[in-house]
Amino acid sequence: MLLSLLLLTAERLLKAETRPLYPGSLERFAGWRPVWAIAILAACLSYAGTYLVYRHFALSFDEFMAEFDATIIANGRLIAPVAAEWRDYVGALQPMLMLQVPGGDFWASSYLPVNAGIRALFMLLGDSALAGPVLSAVALLALYGVARRLWPERPDAALISTLLLACSSQFLMTAMTPYAMAAHLALNLVWLWLFLRDTRTSHALAAGVAFAACGLHQVAFHPLFAAPFLLTVLRSRRWKLAAFYAAAYAAICLFWILYWTLLLKSTGAPSMQSAGAGMANLLRHIDDMVEHNLLTTIPNVGLLVLRFVAWQSPLLIPLALIGFIAFRRQNTMVRDLALGFALTVGVLLILVPFQGHGWGYRYLHGLLGSASLLAAQGWIYLTERTGPTRRQTAALLTSLCVSLFVIFPWYAYQTRTFISPYLSATEAIAHSSAQVVLIDPVDVWYGIDLTRNDPFLRNSPKVMALGHLDEDKVGRLCRDYDVAIFDRRDADLFGLRVDKTAITSPQAFRAYRQLRQILASLNCGRPMTAAPTESPRR
Repeated sequence: MLLSLLLLTAERLLKAETRPLYPGSLERFAGWRPVWAIAILAACLSYAGTYLVYRHFALSFDEFMAEFDATIIANGRLIAPVAAEWRDYVGALQPMLMLQVPGGDFWASSYLPVNAGIRALFMLLGDSALAGPVLSAVALLALYGVARRLWPERPDAALISTLLLACSSQFLMTAMTPYAMAAHLALNLVWLWLFLRDTRTSHALAAGVAFAACGLHQVAFHPLFAAPFLLTVLRSRRWKLAAFYAAAYAAICLFWILYWTLLLKSTGAPSMQSAGAGMANLLRHIDDMVEHNLLTTIPNVGLLVLRFVAWQSPLLIPLALIGFIAFRRQNTMVRDLALGFALTVGVLLILVPFQGHGWGYRYLHGLLGSASLLAAQGWIYLTERTGPTRRQTAALLTSLCVSLFVIFPWYAYQTRTFISPYLSATEAIAHSSAQVVLIDPVDVWYGIDLTRNDPFLRNSPKVMALGHLDEDKVGRLCRDYDVAIFDRRDADLFGLRVDKTAITSPQAFRAYRQLRQILASLNCGRPMTAAPTESPRR
């Protein structure tokens, strides 16, 4: 119903009239200089928003892990050593998304390293927050390059595709975050630009970009984008090129699947141990993501797709649908762009139907360029007979202005409001006078995400997830350290959402209550804001 309403509105606003706008009205603003200006302005807006809106904070555990790994890489390593004192507590120090290393001697996240490597580069240059804005600028430039190659006679369409992407609230907001999605979008569009150049050199470079794109954080996202274009190569009977890409992607995927095994071998772990741990990590990833209940996932993914629509410029999706419907039969590029959406959504229904935190629908972020190109194709369809009319141009500019000056500020306000309590709680934990802070996330939404430590454990206090400890470890912590507890009372004080639906498992609830009883019996675990009752034990 929402899409139908958008299409009807777009049809009314963009309906052709007899008076064309004066010739070259949009074309005269098209060109690389204006696009460079758009890219720089978008990057500056996202960079400012990183501090003013996102407050340079890694909200979700996924984002924190990107910064965690970036810190390791910036220190010249791919995996960090764990001090012997803390090896028994590794599972509690970082309870999620971690590579399981035998013995706990080393640790890193279970994500692939390229996104973290990009952030590490900017960390060494002075500020990791520059990574997202710079990648957003790259995406805009690559998108314009793709559009100019597709429609050399319609520079206005290339400009419009760039503006629609630049004014997307999801595009601008995601560039403020450590998520890998800004890098996915940029590398997808760079890959497509090189692919469309269709020279030996460009195809070789495209394979290099594919290697980086597959290693950003999870292997699957880029191949889903690229697969339709590679199938077109196969249908065109370009056997040598098809064989080149088949071999390249097979080698790329094999390397990144084996990455964890190779990483563990670099630590000196025995071959059998590292191979088993690396494969176990891959299987655990797949098992964690797979959802078999389509009755649950279809409505959830459907709502997320509508959320994706709501975070874009109002005319982007209607124009994209017009472009697809009008050209799906005669234009292979239109079919390939749309098929990338279909493949990705189909996989999301099975593998990762729940995105957790995210601005818009982050799992479709790498396809924002595809949506913008389809929208440009829709613009071409509406204007190819008479050229852009005053009404059409005014409707488009109004859509862009509403997106940039109404929708984006509103989402920016909501985002800052949502982030602030988690940032305040994280800072309070980091400045606690205790030596160890235990996080009890019962009834606290995303409370477990507050368990954050420096990869080299240079932070004090050490922060641990209570549910990942046992009676023996709790006893040792209480004997050796000054221990504080962050629980629902503290969460409520900082404005985090607290209610009974945060933890639904009765088993988890009982386990946490049992551990709290053990702490109480040992007279251990003061409220986080209380002063220590005696001198620290160490």
